[in-house]
Amino acid sequence: MQPYQKLEERFGQIMALKQIDSLLDWDKSVLMPEAGVEQRARQLEVLNLKIHEMQTDPEVGEWLAATDGKNLSPWQAANLRVMEWLYTHATAVPADLVARKMSQETRTEVIWRKARAEDDFSIVEKELASLLSIVREHAAAKAEKLGTCKYGALMDSYAPGMSVADVDAAFDDVAAFLPSFIDEVLATQQEPLPLGAPFDVNTQQKLCQQVCNLIGFTPDWGRLDVSLHPFSSGIGNDVRITTRYKEEDFTDAMQGVAHEAGHGFYDRFTPAEWQHQPVGASQNMGMAIHESQSLSIDMQLGRSLEYWQFMAPHVQKAFGRNDAALSPENLHRHVTRVSRSFIRVEADEVTYPAHVILRYRLEKAMVEGKLDVKDLPDAWMESFRGLIGTTPPSNRLGCLQDIHWYFGAFGYFPAYALGAFIAAQLADKMKKDIPDVFAQVAQGNVGVFTGWLKDNVQAKACLMTPPDLVRDATGKPFSTYYFKKHVTERYLGKTYEGSEPCPATSAHAAPRRA
Repeated sequence: MQPYQKLEERFGQIMALKQIDSLLDWDKSVLMPEAGVEQRARQLEVLNLKIHEMQTDPEVGEWLAATDGKNLSPWQAANLRVMEWLYTHATAVPADLVARKMSQETRTEVIWRKARAEDDFSIVEKELASLLSIVREHAAAKAEKLGTCKYGALMDSYAPGMSVADVDAAFDDVAAFLPSFIDEVLATQQEPLPLGAPFDVNTQQKLCQQVCNLIGFTPDWGRLDVSLHPFSSGIGNDVRITTRYKEEDFTDAMQGVAHEAGHGFYDRFTPAEWQHQPVGASQNMGMAIHESQSLSIDMQLGRSLEYWQFMAPHVQKAFGRNDAALSPENLHRHVTRVSRSFIRVEADEVTYPAHVILRYRLEKAMVEGKLDVKDLPDAWMESFRGLIGTTPPSNRLGCLQDIHWYFGAFGYFPAYALGAFIAAQLADKMKKDIPDVFAQVAQGNVGVFTGWLKDNVQAKACLMTPPDLVRDATGKPFSTYYFKKHVTERYLGKTYEGSEPCPATSAHAAPRRA
């Protein structure tokens, strides 16, 4: 057996185990009795240890070194590139450091929950400082292996192919654009009518299942359930998403379905013949591309007037009402209302990138040693005021609100905003390719929108690096121009006056050795 075939066999087994891990995690959040927590934690620990052992086996490194990429097909070459990326990240950090990080993450997360509940940052300050120290060691080890800076090494796990310089440039551009833009939107937007709560949860559940069917997330391969926090999992013919329901606002559940279905479409429509190899796993493209798919459905499609022209009759029928509050126009105003929210996960399409940019700048400064943990609360307040124009009244609504830092996920945040920018760029190209795409959506043909994403993004899986995929799908390099153009047109009804980027050079799928 040739080295490449040995790699496919090994990583095929790893992929199967990762899919089992995903299913166990889904069950933990959706169906598992509370008393099963410790038992499930042990199962997941053993499974993940086995995956790590198989992925870091020295034989894998030998097979990678012995494989000649010149004799591989484009898909095999891309598969080799992703295998190398996974192997490099898995072997970059010594086992004892991995164990110390996991242990400190567990302690810090538990104490964070108490600090958040009591709105007292001092409770978790010491533990976060200890975790950050370990994260810096972790970053240094990865940086040496990847040939990049510490923060870039952490970010590469979530946005591969994007450098810190790339992200700095994108975020600085949007940060300069947003403050005055937010002011203008707030001064001109029309307030929506109250929706007329409460909305029966059982009725919402039936409506959301109908929404799944209407947008193409069908029950023969896709499943919808309930969880505390919406998420998606699965691959191929077994994709599962969840949402949550609030009696006061049914659109929260509907947008949750749209967002998670976007993730689910990506997991469903990667090529079937590669779904059991790293190149066929959408997660290996990084979360920036994955978020672009969820935000394409949630934001670009799901907050358009045409989408609500299609959905409003179904909403009205479900709740037995046909009044102005449930009109397409009012529902559209409701889901596009802009406000200076303190909470990232509740932020609107316009202010959301500012929430992410704030976190990116702070976590990068912490990793680089330019910001001490003790100074984080004050730095948060100052940055929030500069970017969003107000100040949170408490640390619970500030630096204690997100779990990410308290379980060691430094480097994750940029992917959220990058995904929004990429989604806008994809939608812009889609409208050029299919000028009446949204007119078709208004008539119920959502498939023309989702089909373009399938053909131009999802079916490519990891054949290209993320920057190359953006160039291949849109004909242009990644740019924040399209996000600024999109929000200017949607929220102000104006033509954006910025300059569109020049056409990209051809994308390629050649292997990039780590």
